[in-house]
Amino acid sequence: MRTADQDDIAPRLTDCDREPIHIPGAILPHGAMLVLDAATLAVTQAAGDTAGLLGLGIEALLGRPASALFQAAQVENLRNLGAAFNLDRPRHLLDPVLRVKPDEPLDASLHRVDGLLVLEFEAADTSDKFAADPLASVNDMIRDFDSAESVQALCDQAAAKVREVTGYDRVLVYRFMPDESGWVIAESCEPDLPSFLDLHYPAADIPQQARALYLRNWLRLITQVDYDPAPLVPVLNPVTGRPLDMSQALLRDVSPVHRQYLRNLGVDASMSISLIRGGRLWGLIACHHGQPRLLPRHLRAMCELFGAMMSLQLEVREKGDHFAERLTSRMVLQNLMLNLASADDYATGLTQQSPNLLDYIPCGEPLPDGSRHGGVAVSVKGQLTHLGTTPGTAGIESLIAWLDTVMPGREGVFSTDRLGALWPPAEAFCDVASGILVISVSHDPSDYIIWFRPEMVATVTWAGEHVKGAGGLAPRTSFEAWQATVRGQSPSWTVSDVEAAADLRVSLLHVVLRRITTAAEERRQAAARDKLLMAELDHRVKNTIANIQALVVHTSQSAESLTGFVKGLDGRIQAMAKAHSLLSQSRWEGVAIEQLLREELSPYASDRFGIALSGPDVLLTAKSALSLSLAVHELVTNAAKFGSLSHPGGHVTVAWRAGPEIGIELSWTETGGPLVAPPKRRGFGSTLVERALAMETGGRANIHYLRTGVVCEVFLPVGSIANFQAPAAVVAVAAPVAEQAADVFRILIVEDSFLLVQSLEMLFDELGWTVVGPATRKATALELAASEDCDVALLDVNLDGEMSWDVALLLRRRGIPFVFSTGYDVGDVLPAELAGSAVIAKPFRIEDVEARLRQAIAAGRGAGAIAG
Repeated sequence: MRTADQDDIAPRLTDCDREPIHIPGAILPHGAMLVLDAATLAVTQAAGDTAGLLGLGIEALLGRPASALFQAAQVENLRNLGAAFNLDRPRHLLDPVLRVKPDEPLDASLHRVDGLLVLEFEAADTSDKFAADPLASVNDMIRDFDSAESVQALCDQAAAKVREVTGYDRVLVYRFMPDESGWVIAESCEPDLPSFLDLHYPAADIPQQARALYLRNWLRLITQVDYDPAPLVPVLNPVTGRPLDMSQALLRDVSPVHRQYLRNLGVDASMSISLIRGGRLWGLIACHHGQPRLLPRHLRAMCELFGAMMSLQLEVREKGDHFAERLTSRMVLQNLMLNLASADDYATGLTQQSPNLLDYIPCGEPLPDGSRHGGVAVSVKGQLTHLGTTPGTAGIESLIAWLDTVMPGREGVFSTDRLGALWPPAEAFCDVASGILVISVSHDPSDYIIWFRPEMVATVTWAGEHVKGAGGLAPRTSFEAWQATVRGQSPSWTVSDVEAAADLRVSLLHVVLRRITTAAEERRQAAARDKLLMAELDHRVKNTIANIQALVVHTSQSAESLTGFVKGLDGRIQAMAKAHSLLSQSRWEGVAIEQLLREELSPYASDRFGIALSGPDVLLTAKSALSLSLAVHELVTNAAKFGSLSHPGGHVTVAWRAGPEIGIELSWTETGGPLVAPPKRRGFGSTLVERALAMETGGRANIHYLRTGVVCEVFLPVGSIANFQAPAAVVAVAAPVAEQAADVFRILIVEDSFLLVQSLEMLFDELGWTVVGPATRKATALELAASEDCDVALLDVNLDGEMSWDVALLLRRRGIPFVFSTGYDVGDVLPAELAGSAVIAKPFRIEDVEARLRQAIAAGRGAGAIAG
């Protein structure tokens, strides 16, 4: 094992970053590709084993129409797909039966590029154990996600699950670092193989154009390293006069440089699954095999879906961690501001009282005496105060002079973990200040708060020396473990650190510097509001996770294929995401109904269809906006599949009127599409439109299947309008009803999420239990709690902004046990008179609900027997 200083190992750019891997001019030889003119469906290019898979050689295919190879219905299907759908990404065509070889099923996919349709074929493998029910297999793969206590545990699970399903020798979870190098953070491999865990790989190992393709394609498969590429004939497409762009091609030939890299690594087959967070490449699940391995299409589809679900989990986990850090800093900030309200010298107050600035943004690990590494300095009006380990007065003053030249234009916040690289004089005190986080605290220069983090000397183990040779396009040949010593660098400042510093800056500018004498009382009130706000945000995040879980369940039950499941789930999550984005822009105060409708209908705004919107500009509440966005998504998806948006010249008209007396009355009308007949069975989409609006908003929706087109009438009550106040409901409290016979389980559901209600109704129906309600509003819940005879109640804590404490107290007076379901930390919100109540946290596993309710019933009956 060799070692070196960091300065000796800086990676250099090579020609690899300019290799045109998107136009290789060839494909993997086990498959076949046809390139069709989108207008005529004539074959313009072909490649691969066309004779073995399609029954005709390449020369026999070129120039021939698709009708010479496919059945008439298949040709019409290709024409319709090419005209009606966005085919920027490959669309899976399930086992097309070709006229020339009817007994050999194929897996095929279709995508569009440069006005051409690209068809790719592989032999279908129906013998694999996962082929019969891939959806159930994906559910098995993601089942334990909720039990993972950390991102690390989640990655360990992912590596093990993918290797179990795919059969590769080694599966790694490879995370990209801020400098774009890679770090193996999880591994599952055959016991006789050497471990790659904790190895680092240089950024240059994955060129920029390859990273861009990983963002566009969830999965990349290399069946074997040593093969003869199957060239595309002719080389240039006759229609475009250019090489075919294969960025989205599943069979795209692999770069010779990358194939040599894999040989050097001792790998003969590989697969990469992208992990994407917030539109950026978070990492890869990398699969390696010592022998050639061709993964069937259904297994690849499972891995793609697993990668998407894993990415969603990573985003939720990291946002949750960020939320917890922000909540902690907000609590410390409140105490800092309370102390400062009565301090004569706020610089002293920030450094000498408890908590202080080092409690607010830690700069190092605690020392045995309770102090910390690192330090902080406050410079205001020429007065300098510092705490902890700092560069000293002279060093700080010279640093301030440099900061005066770099802070303008940075919006008052600046951070770096390598100060010496930006300002060489800092190398003299890198042992105490390799990293700084700075905020300006007034409009005057030299008024700063500066946190210091010391150098963190670390040894990093690399998988081979990460400097490529100067010979141009050539992969490195050595992967011998090689250690590098990192100097002059501090631990990185996190996003939470920078945001906390910005919060303090705003507070100082608006509170301390203005010396508001009443700040102490105001800050106490603000602390209480912030605590409730943070609990409410936590509740919303967990409710969103619970709704996504419910969407997965219901979409999988109504989907007819894995492709349909992926597309349906993705569309519904995207609809929720659009509404969330609009609400976030308004700080969750409301969404304009026209803006929401335009966002959902924008993918279909073109010359082929007519879409008209008319109505007053009113704001929807957060709850009603989320419900209406899902309903409109289902309507427009149905219109694109079967209704007016599936036919050129089709038209959708959405009109609404609103007011404090009528609420919102909205009509969706389709015309110009195919003739309509009522569906033979009620799908999940129709149920989502009609029941979700009724349960989550107190409104209603009616779908009419007229011959000329679908018409949907939607009514939302006054409470759905953000700037109108709905009249208070009158609750009638009825006398208790006589107790029912023992062992008759009647469950009162108080819940305002339609998706969760539907999941609960399915569970209780399977158990033979009777549902009372459901109640989606507090007034209805009080009425049912007073009048209905129940064995137990399941109570959502927050019903559209109203807490359900009165419902619980009413049930307690009647001797009916209850269980709260909530995304809150109930310790923050539960009133004293309900302390110790049974609680099940969202997102919950649906099977856990039964056990918790049975416990409540048994406890309630036991208490009754003792009282008797």
